[in-house]
Amino acid sequence: MDERINDLEFLCALLRSDFKSFAIKVFNEVSADAQYLDNWHIDVVCNEIEQMISGDNNRLIVNIPPRNMKSIICSVALPAYLLGLNPQTQIICVSYADELTKKFANDCRTVMETAWYVNLFPCTKIDHRRSATMDFQTTRGGGRFSTTINGTLTGRGGDWIIIDDPLKASDGLSDVLRNKVNDWYATTLYSRLNNKNTGKILVIMQRLHQSDLTGYLLEKEAGFRHITIPMIAESDEDWSYTDKFGYRHDIARRVGELLHPEREDMNSVAHLRQTLGEYAFAGQYQQRPVPKDGGLVKRSWLHFYNELPQSFKHIFLSWDTVSKTGITNAYSACAVFGVGIDNRVYLLAVERGRLEYPALLKRVAELHTQTQQAHGNCPTTTLIEDASSGTALIQQLRAQHRMTVEPIKPISDKESRLNATTTYIQNGTIVFPNTAGAWWPDFLDELLTFPASTFKDQCDAFSQGIGHIDGLYLSARRGYF
Repeated sequence: MDERINDLEFLCALLRSDFKSFAIKVFNEVSADAQYLDNWHIDVVCNEIEQMISGDNNRLIVNIPPRNMKSIICSVALPAYLLGLNPQTQIICVSYADELTKKFANDCRTVMETAWYVNLFPCTKIDHRRSATMDFQTTRGGGRFSTTINGTLTGRGGDWIIIDDPLKASDGLSDVLRNKVNDWYATTLYSRLNNKNTGKILVIMQRLHQSDLTGYLLEKEAGFRHITIPMIAESDEDWSYTDKFGYRHDIARRVGELLHPEREDMNSVAHLRQTLGEYAFAGQYQQRPVPKDGGLVKRSWLHFYNELPQSFKHIFLSWDTVSKTGITNAYSACAVFGVGIDNRVYLLAVERGRLEYPALLKRVAELHTQTQQAHGNCPTTTLIEDASSGTALIQQLRAQHRMTVEPIKPISDKESRLNATTTYIQNGTIVFPNTAGAWWPDFLDELLTFPASTFKDQCDAFSQGIGHIDGLYLSARRGYF
């Protein structure tokens, strides 16, 4: 008997002090027909929220695919937990649809009326005089007020504002509806914080457009911590958190790994991708919204070649190099071009890698020699930006390998340089391989999503090469734009 009492006391203490444990309890309460499956992303999201509760952070944006417990954690469990810790807390919860908003509010109130919650937080009681689903209060003056985007908030204030999917997926392409959400946040919702310095704003949503609320906040407001969790890892990810017992947990997620394979395996995700299409999948599931036909470069502009000319006037290998090789740093990348007799520019290959300096030096020299030999010893020039690791590369390649190396000094920003190539892409002066190797999907993705792409190294190498070729063969201008 004493042992059971001790176990119960420990469980209650855990539920009061550990938000993730409380969120799991809530999940089992409101999702009785579903099985809880644990995963690292739940720890990460709950830990971020714990940081907000403790005052370490007041602004948080979490971008995560649908159906990964975000609403149960943020719209159901979190308000109940906050009111349990302090029944005077005033909370405003916002979502895009009235039906969803009512469900989240009802689930939260249901949790707070359970025997286990009442036992857990005996000082928190719902006031029967103010117990409406969308607007209930505690006997201590706190409460959860629910509204939809563009709803009325006159006279309402909040210590917390929780925004859970402010825009439905089908409205993501509407400039009018996106702007309406962003304007309502700026002119109405933000002003409802009781204290602008200590008040908390939590936004948890799937991405639908570059100018959705996440994009708007990241551009317009400083201070938001932003975490992005895609369905399929597009680069190596390292996550960490410290639990309530002081133990640090490190999670390594590698390129290509699924978010939660026990719930959605690769076949399920492939079906989702096929059903939604690449554009919707990129935003809603990869949290990487892109313009439908591309960014600066449109897919419809691309011209392709089936065969290469018998010979080239000149081969250029354009390198964009970096000095740091950590998994969160950019890559060193190379774009290889052949200039035809007709002055068309053929993209032959692109490669990238995180190479330490000795390996990078070796690879630049190897690729120069291999490419030159593959094209009948055609005149071949390697282009390297004269900055950072590139300066040392230029000196050593010239001294040790007797290569033709051209130092490049760009005079404009990355976006302007790629933008300067678009005319040549549109009119077919630059042509792309109709059948390419394994490098093509990554390069195409970066080209079409630039400047919103995660990395820009391949595009930098590409625009650097075209800029140099332009001055020599394509126009009367000289030098690198």
